[in-house]
Amino acid sequence: MNTHNIIEIQEYQSQVIENLNEDSDIAYLEKPCFKDRESAPYKLSRGVRDNKLKIENTSYSGIIQLDKIRIHFSTKVKTNLFYMLSFLKDERYFFYDPEKIIEIEEGQSFYDILGRLFLNELEEIYKRGFYKKYVRKEENVSYIKGKLKIRGQLQNDIRKMPKFFCSYGDLTYDNMENRIVLRAATLLIPLIRFNEDVKRELLRYSILMREEVSLVDVAPEDCNKIQFSRLNEHYETIIQLSKVILQSHFIRYIHKGASKGFNFIVNMNKVYEDFITTIIGELIEEDNDFRGFIVADQMRFNSLVKEQSIGVRPDIILKKKDTDEYPFIIDAKYKRQENNADFYQVIAYALAIPTAKSCCLIYPSEADIDTQTLTIDTESFGNKRENIPLHICKINLSWDRKIEFKQFIQEIKDEVKAKVLVKL
Repeated sequence: MNTHNIIEIQEYQSQVIENLNEDSDIAYLEKPCFKDRESAPYKLSRGVRDNKLKIENTSYSGIIQLDKIRIHFSTKVKTNLFYMLSFLKDERYFFYDPEKIIEIEEGQSFYDILGRLFLNELEEIYKRGFYKKYVRKEENVSYIKGKLKIRGQLQNDIRKMPKFFCSYGDLTYDNMENRIVLRAATLLIPLIRFNEDVKRELLRYSILMREEVSLVDVAPEDCNKIQFSRLNEHYETIIQLSKVILQSHFIRYIHKGASKGFNFIVNMNKVYEDFITTIIGELIEEDNDFRGFIVADQMRFNSLVKEQSIGVRPDIILKKKDTDEYPFIIDAKYKRQENNADFYQVIAYALAIPTAKSCCLIYPSEADIDTQTLTIDTESFGNKRENIPLHICKINLSWDRKIEFKQFIQEIKDEVKAKVLVKL
């Protein structure tokens, strides 16, 4: 696509959009797949005087290809969004259109995004239990099971085969839902380019599934045949992801070497939070300086309100091994909140956790805030323990196009260790 057909809208900015095919493009931008129940990632409005269409971005980034133009919802943080997206833990913040495949320069990186989202869903299904249902089978068995099929039994009699040809319902994991998931996982694994952890986990689950599920060819259209009910509704998202993978496999087969992706838009607040918390979690596990600690990921603690239980849940809490002590609190903030709300939030965490000794707020380098260390005066809150330092840190997420995924991640880890963990 020519660059003059690309319109860039930064976070919390708005722009008039021209050259629209208004009937189809506006309807497309308002599709349910780009919205959640509470709000939309962007807002459409008309100018009072000129009646021109204006799009206002919120905290989202992504690409939406329309009939004649492509909209880039760009981040304020200059980084590799596709690398960071491979750490996203919750697909509810990732809106995409599985029906529309588009050409995109970073198309090969989409498989890592799909891999993360697919793995998230697969882990949830594993926790709830893989779906079993009755599948109709017709085969020779040693004893009468279900209904005896006369035509098949006559063939057994002619051949003097001591079997019963029966039709019966078998409660099995080897059903279409699981076959779709297994086939999609098998196609996806070799396409993941840089996140080896995601690839390894998908491979582990696929091996586990193959013990009970047949690996067979599945068409994208088979995903549309699944009827969802109370028993299999937890498969709905992963079947949709599977359809995207199966469609993409077909397109790659027809158009060799083509870089393909799909229209998407994602909440950068959540992308940043998941990325930073995962990086810190891996650092704690890898670094010998923290071998006495483990990550207690988003544990709930009672708040300071006596009348009712209002849970507080920091992004990361470090727990001392073999103790009930939680000395370090870390919260990742993509942008500075108005009226210092992020400060008050982490102060509430520190006061609600009796063993807290230090806390930290981590912003990207572009955030409008000074790096410094403040002091939570616990005595002002009627607390007799020592004052708690509150560290304000910034992390540079900038990316050189020559840098591959592993080097990018290592550089971020080095910076987090030097600017954050050293202060805890």
